[in-house]
Amino acid sequence: MSRRLLHACPTDVVRAPAARIWRLVTAPEELARWSESRILDAPRRSLDTGDRLVLGAGVGHWLRVVFEVQAATAPRHLVLRIRLPFGVVNDEVIEIVAIDDVSSRVTFN
Repeated sequence: MSRRLLHACPTDVVRAPAARIWRLVTAPEELARWSESRILDAPRRSLDTGDRLVLGAGVGHWLRVVFEVQAATAPRHLVLRIRLPFGVVNDEVIEIVAIDDVSSRVTFN
């Protein structure tokens, strides 16, 4: 019996330039705001390869979520290892492709 794992990468067209989306997914304060968490440790600039971002999540912000940037090629390719509470690890790749001056295709794996 063969078991196949279904792998789907959510993709959507976003009405925003690629550079704007890149700023949103690499700015620590934007990631904290979007996830309703608090920054515990972060660089004072946009995330780049080798950086680490630590957010406090949940009630009281005591659950730690650690983002390790594996690769960052602005404004197109971001690879993150995200360490969630309870030993859960998520490897995430974000691809941003400009369609025109005001739209981009964004894919998450």
